Amino acid sequence: MKQLLSTVALLLVFGSTNATVLDFENFDAGTIMDTEYAALGVSIAAVNLGGGPDLAVVFDSRNPTGGDSDLGAPFSNPVLGSASPGNLLIIQENDNCDQFTCATPDDEGSRPAGQLIISFDEGVLLESIDFFDVEGVESHAGSAIQLYDDEDVLIPVSFFVPDTGGDNMWSQVFFGVSQVKTIVINMGGSGAIDNIAFQPRVVPVPAALPLLLTALAGLGVFRRHS
Repeated sequence: MKQLLSTVALLLVFGSTNATVLDFENFDAGTIMDTEYAALGVSIAAVNLGGGPDLAVVFDSRNPTGGDSDLGAPFSNPVLGSASPGNLLIIQENDNCDQFTCATPDDEGSRPAGQLIISFDEGVLLESIDFFDVEGVESHAGSAIQLYDDEDVLIPVSFFVPDTGGDNMWSQVFFGVSQVKTIVINMGGSGAIDNIAFQPRVVPVPAALPLLLTALAGLGVFRRHS
């Protein structure tokens, strides 16, 4: 009976998982992010609308470069408190890059700056994203966060890059949206993101029921009575 209950419990929670968080901490500052998270089924891209390269690049907030002291840790938030995130993700402004790295990470300061695009191999439950050094003028309709589903159809929800309060401040957007395959973050100006939290696709309980019944049958729960 104990084995039966253990099997039932495992099957009922199958698919439940802790969030995966992309925090860019295992990469050097200046690393160009594209397929570095391929093992997690994630790819990253950028579109620069300010004339710079179309590159998403790691920025070290512990050692800010490019004159970007406004992206230096620690960051404050009157509700969420202080944060020292380490590495962040930016749209690179200057084309001092080779195939793999940029010599001086520097966030694009044009308005609008461009897009950061995060794509998943299959739809996920998107939980939250952290934002850093976004000024109020940059937080408007042109700074929409667009979510697309498995069929590349725009999900009808409204999210925007938040006004963090300006230099050395941060905020967080909570989504709680499932079946997200692509995230398009329209950056209205300078700023950075971090801690993209998501859960992989899970097996819903109805879909898990056949697995449960099969397991129960294998344990001899269902017996013919003569």
